[in-house]
Amino acid sequence: SLAFTRSAFVAKKHNYNQPNWFGVGLAFSTTAALWALLFKQHNDDVVEYERRKAETHHKCTECS
Repeated sequence: SLAFTRSAFVAKKHNYNQPNWFGVGLAFSTTAALWALLFKQHNDDVVEYERRKAETHHKCTECS
């Protein structure tokens, strides 16, 4: 009897003439936001790396 039941996922055929523009926009905006976050985090990490590198090479006797 289970072979004749309809699944909710295949009950309706796709209409390729009218794309889901909300889903497309959501996917692209999410991707852009994640890339922006990745670049920002990378730049912050590079600045912190350079700061720590300069701090270890500091040879001042007054600071220690």
